[in-house]
Amino acid sequence: MPIARNQILITIDGVKDLQEEGIAYRCRYELVGFTDDGKPRYQCIYLREGEPEAILVSTRITPHGPEPRYFNIWPGLFKHHLEFGDGRDLRFGPDYSITLEERR
Repeated sequence: MPIARNQILITIDGVKDLQEEGIAYRCRYELVGFTDDGKPRYQCIYLREGEPEAILVSTRITPHGPEPRYFNIWPGLFKHHLEFGDGRDLRFGPDYSITLEERR
């Protein structure tokens, strides 16, 4: 999937830097398709105040350049969100869309 012009790239190391520096960020997950066996796949987008959206990419560069990281719901997306998410709770819709809500 090509990277949109209004997006920048971020790696897990970049997210770790944001966390270590205490920089506030939000994230969201976009449904990008389904696996061969019908499981939904998502990509993660990070948002910071005053910055373009940052799409999470793999640390390893391929001959075709950086590629987005994709997550299946379990365990990938849950594990990623617990470690590198923004602290909000994941909510799944019947169409596999994900919204994030503040914890109560």
